[in-house]
Amino acid sequence: MKKFLYVTIFIFMFSFIHTSDVYAETDDTSRVYTITIDRFLNKNEDNDSVDNVDGDYNLPFGGDLEGIESQFDYIKDMGFDTLLLSPVFEMDDKDFLGYSVTDYTKIAERFGGEEEFKDFLDKAHDHDFKVVIDLPTTKTDEFTALDNPKTTDIMNEYYDLIDREFIDFNNEDNQEKYKDLMTNFLNEYDIDGVSMFVVQNVDRHDILPEDIPAYAVVLDDDIDASNFDYTAYDSKREKIANAFGGIDIDIPEYPKDDEILMADHFFSERFTSYSVENNLFPGTRVKMLYPYLLAHSGPVFVTNGTEIAQNGDTLNTIHPQMDLWTDKEVHDFMKTTYSVFDQHKELLNREIETIEKDSGLYAVLFKTDDVDFILEINNTSETQKLEITEEYVEDGKELSGLLLGERVQPHDNALYPVIDRELTELYAVITPPGLNHWYLISSLLIFGGFAVFIFVVAKRSKRKEHK
Repeated sequence: MKKFLYVTIFIFMFSFIHTSDVYAETDDTSRVYTITIDRFLNKNEDNDSVDNVDGDYNLPFGGDLEGIESQFDYIKDMGFDTLLLSPVFEMDDKDFLGYSVTDYTKIAERFGGEEEFKDFLDKAHDHDFKVVIDLPTTKTDEFTALDNPKTTDIMNEYYDLIDREFIDFNNEDNQEKYKDLMTNFLNEYDIDGVSMFVVQNVDRHDILPEDIPAYAVVLDDDIDASNFDYTAYDSKREKIANAFGGIDIDIPEYPKDDEILMADHFFSERFTSYSVENNLFPGTRVKMLYPYLLAHSGPVFVTNGTEIAQNGDTLNTIHPQMDLWTDKEVHDFMKTTYSVFDQHKELLNREIETIEKDSGLYAVLFKTDDVDFILEINNTSETQKLEITEEYVEDGKELSGLLLGERVQPHDNALYPVIDRELTELYAVITPPGLNHWYLISSLLIFGGFAVFIFVVAKRSKRKEHK
């Protein structure tokens, strides 16, 4: 009996070791929520820079760091572990986005100033958020200006509005001054990373400290953003926005781990604006996009307001004031979808193989050391039936849907998952569950014991009656 007890304890302990979430992550799998501070939430009206009573989109709305702090749980629920903030330096009173820098050595008072910024960083870290700050490259008096920056139309419109120019990083004096300012900034504040919209050829080592992760959004494919740790390309972003904002359009394949995946940013149209043009429901488009983003094995950037399907396409409409209480269905979908991916983190340490890529139907196989997965996106105008042969899935295996709950069993040495239009499913490739002998034995013992108990009670009752 004692020997049996020891064996049972050993099996029990081993089962916990085997099922634990031990896996090797890629370098950076950050899920980044990018926030326009002024447009998120105005928690403290006493620090507003202007009294924007008419709601003029070209003027600040009063959002501040306290407003973001108050919604940490809301952001965390959607699966984000990193906050990327629009610029925090002192700026012109009438600027709403933060790139009209007046002093690179001070934190904007409208956001709460230096002490509030330090407090914000502490509270964010207490909530297990990393904090990344977007660094402007806007010319101030100590710098010389860049000729012919490579920007987007929306960025041009914005810089005309604030009447500013960019720093010329071809100039070595400019490089040295900027690097000194950013080094002092990063020495003063406990920041986890920096990002930058790159509008000219630049080597990050010339303008940024070495010991900080640096993310770049490259606005023109001809730009060489050498040595940034992670890079997003506006041309790739536009392809993603076009695919998920429309229908029957090829979905871009997953990039390498050091490439940032995004569908929009501070100076682009919202990707859902494409859906409005195509008479498609923006909320559904977000639901199509989000699983695609979460399955990327590198950094993912999602702009605040995506969860309520904001769909502007001009400077005045891409940064509206947040309304945190609308489109709860999309927010709940993002929350539920993230929970599924969070339970299967091994998916991010994988080899990837494309099964199908044709006019909006995109199916990829993720091979891991433990369980394989298949992500199927049906962004077409009709229901799709996919054939998955032994080339991709071992004979006898079946698919267990993790998002929609679909179960696909093998037929004629292949699997045929059927998925409706405008839906995405993540399947785990599993061995069909056989007869659970231990469950059967346990059930027999329980019901058998209960039957014996009833029999004994009944027998005793009869004896009492005869007495």
